[in-house]
Amino acid sequence: MKNIYYIFLIFTIGIFFNSCTDDLLEKNPLDEISNADFWKTEGDLQLYLNDLYGKFPGWAGGGAAPSPDLGTDIVIESSEWFGGSSTPRLDGTLNVPATGGGWNWGNVREINFFLENAARAESGDLVEHYIGEGHFFRAYFYYNLMRNFGDLPIITKVLNVEDNDILYSERSPRTEVANFILAELDLAISKMKDASELQEPSRLNKDIALQFKARVALYEGTWEKYHQGTDFAGSTNGAGFLQQAADAAKSVMDAENYSLATGNVNEAYYNLFVQTDYSGHPEVMLYKQYDYLTYNIQNSLWNQPNAHGMTREMTKYYLASDGLPIAVSPEFTGDATLAEIQENRDPRLAQSVMAPGDLDFIGINGDEVLFSVPFMTRNPTGYSIEKWRSKQLFAELNNQRTRDIGYIIFRYAESLLIYAEAKAELGTITQADVNMSINLLRDRVGMPDLDITNITVDPEWPDYGYAMPDYLYEIRRERVVELFGEGNRLDDLMRWRAHKLFVDKRPTGTTYTADIEAEFPNLVVNNDGFLDPFRDYLNTGTYGFDPTRDYLLPIPSTEITLNNKIDQNPNW
Repeated sequence: MKNIYYIFLIFTIGIFFNSCTDDLLEKNPLDEISNADFWKTEGDLQLYLNDLYGKFPGWAGGGAAPSPDLGTDIVIESSEWFGGSSTPRLDGTLNVPATGGGWNWGNVREINFFLENAARAESGDLVEHYIGEGHFFRAYFYYNLMRNFGDLPIITKVLNVEDNDILYSERSPRTEVANFILAELDLAISKMKDASELQEPSRLNKDIALQFKARVALYEGTWEKYHQGTDFAGSTNGAGFLQQAADAAKSVMDAENYSLATGNVNEAYYNLFVQTDYSGHPEVMLYKQYDYLTYNIQNSLWNQPNAHGMTREMTKYYLASDGLPIAVSPEFTGDATLAEIQENRDPRLAQSVMAPGDLDFIGINGDEVLFSVPFMTRNPTGYSIEKWRSKQLFAELNNQRTRDIGYIIFRYAESLLIYAEAKAELGTITQADVNMSINLLRDRVGMPDLDITNITVDPEWPDYGYAMPDYLYEIRRERVVELFGEGNRLDDLMRWRAHKLFVDKRPTGTTYTADIEAEFPNLVVNNDGFLDPFRDYLNTGTYGFDPTRDYLLPIPSTEITLNNKIDQNPNW
């Protein structure tokens, strides 16, 4: 089965397509593709789209492969990486750029060019599917821009210098942009095939488009709900979007084309994230594959602990093994040291972070080496992340771990989480809804079911700055635990308007115990004896995020100079 990195590689061998520049007025040599020999067959559409698969996120290829949640309140970087993450956003230290800053429209131009020409292809079984992929990508690129900037110009054609009415137009309000994105996804869903109908099952398919629709609708629904009354508000209370999120996620669930990967409750979650080939995997819907020895397409997951660490604040989300919050559970034995952190806890904690006595790696001769003291030079918190940490060393890789761990882009568990959260936000969730979503995730790791009629109050529930039903606290907990380190945390903080979780605070690590100090002396520690790696790095000593400004990024100053109809985002 092919994967999207191989698809991208094959495309670059077949034809070369220059990426668009950031400037809408600067055109690419589009005539290299729009000649009479192209746009004739469905194969031409496939080749063009293959290049766009490379736009999906993936692992860094050199130096380190940091967690996709790097720089949030749950994963922070070592000093050598400071600022190369979401930390400046949470710290409120970003500035208005002259150009760039994410305000890039090359991808939109590239997909508009495709959609303008795709209908020229001769008939074929997959022409409509590929056009559906085109609408998916337009939605995907617009969603990325909307998350950063809110209001956007809606551009559905390739612009030329004479298109002044569009080039110098106003931005459409974010609610209109969100509706445009969802309409694009509805078009994609109507045209795309199921994975089983495709010769390349790892391509985008109808279920992926549905799940992405659910993601977009959940984002906008919660954004418009929690940002009401602020400068960032949409034009609705979010309920309509939330219903779309629930419906789209339920469609994925009802189709039964994917399911959770299960197995030994103490291994299944860990095993999900250390595969080099997800072909035919029941849960993974789309991924990037790496092949170091054959193509030198690699990641740096061999280089553990990869210059980042889980925060102590993240460890507190994991329930005790009896299903109760650690603040009230009699089974909780403490979390002051790494040695006790995993005892009687949700097994996903032990499968996500290292503790003394865990298997660190298996040498090429089969000898097992156990984890003892975290390597603090490249782990700021002492919580060394086990997720994606392959155990086996390979002689052909100079006694290192594999560089081929796949990067999961979409997995089925997200549909379950979106469904539960959307229904909870709407206030229509039932125990049956929880059983078909949250409790399936808990069953995989042997945790007690969530009973929404019998929830124990957690005296240490996160303070989001507003009141919520008890079941919503627990559904959000499930989301952060299940999706830890997969690149969702910043979006969750922004859409939930959750700045109270981190503003005027800073993340901490484990206790600075004697065995850690013996190998790594003179580390920064707070008054309670916990590692305090960000004390001397945050601008004012704590996160300085400005909730009246930092929920959106600034528009580059040059863009505002060129087009006086574009207003700067609030308070920049």
